[in-house]
Amino acid sequence: MAANLTDAEIAALIAEAKPLPDVTFLSRERVRSTFMEDFRSFMDATVPVDRRVFDWFDPQHDPEGKYTVDCRLNGMPKPIMVYALPSDDRVRDATISLLQFERWNVPHRSLAIFEDQEEVHRKVLARFSDMCEKQFSSLGANKDRIGAYLREAMQV
Repeated sequence: MAANLTDAEIAALIAEAKPLPDVTFLSRERVRSTFMEDFRSFMDATVPVDRRVFDWFDPQHDPEGKYTVDCRLNGMPKPIMVYALPSDDRVRDATISLLQFERWNVPHRSLAIFEDQEEVHRKVLARFSDMCEKQFSSLGANKDRIGAYLREAMQV
């Protein structure tokens, strides 16, 4: 078909064509924010609203909120501190928070949900694994298992 078009017709078609959208803005950081949104949506759907607090910090020991937890599950003798972990930096922050809660003798259990555990540097992961009680390597592949774990853990 293109062989039947004149140079002028081809030039006109090119001039009228809409450019393809620039998808380079879809960086890894953009994907991470989707992971955090997916995590929150999952927790919203899985844990009753009266049993969870997002972005929790201990007001007694940490009134400035330096050591936050992505989602604290309450209604148990030891609340579950749930961390959504999309990057090495977030894993390091979670490790520091868990160490601080241990130092303050804050009763808790811990759960980590990674965006992709295989992407976390092994030394960072090793330090974190010493502190965290339960881990899931990814949210997408483990939603059923995570949901079952949370429902069982929340039974009092």
